[in-house]
Amino acid sequence: IHSDHSGGLVENGRLMFPTATVYVGKPDVDFWLDPANAERSHLDRRYFDEAVKTVKPYLDAGKLKSFSGETTILPGIVARPTPGHTPGHTLYVVESGGESIEFWGDIIHFGSIQFPNPKITVVYDVNANAAAEQRAKQFARAEKSRRLVATAHLPFPGVGHIRAEDLSYAWVPVDYRWRG
Repeated sequence: IHSDHSGGLVENGRLMFPTATVYVGKPDVDFWLDPANAERSHLDRRYFDEAVKTVKPYLDAGKLKSFSGETTILPGIVARPTPGHTPGHTLYVVESGGESIEFWGDIIHFGSIQFPNPKITVVYDVNANAAAEQRAKQFARAEKSRRLVATAHLPFPGVGHIRAEDLSYAWVPVDYRWRG
């Protein structure tokens, strides 16, 4: 629910996608939309305020569906909880025609630092230890499976594979070709 991922959902209080349904892990809905958590958390209150501005209007309109555990959102789209960065952080696996790709969200933020050392966390992690454990787990799993990964915080094209290197990992981006 961090606004760098959800910030375009609402403009001036108006739903930008009024016919869409927004799917969010229930632990994130419970965490970010509970005002008491803004008081207890080490995180800046503005992250909670932004969640109320960007996601709560969908909840109020009946356009937000939360889920717990691994969930099929639509045929071919599976949500897999990866808590740590946030309580409801989730990666999404999209499969069609024998091909698949994972959308990672915030498993990684700084490739040049976190691929060599997955234990390094960021201040935005709600649970830094769990985020580091989740990153190491997902790196190892993605390297073994060779599944294509798309992630928001790596340089363009942000799509590639994970490769093991000695005791660390490396990012191998896909070749980008203009098809115009």
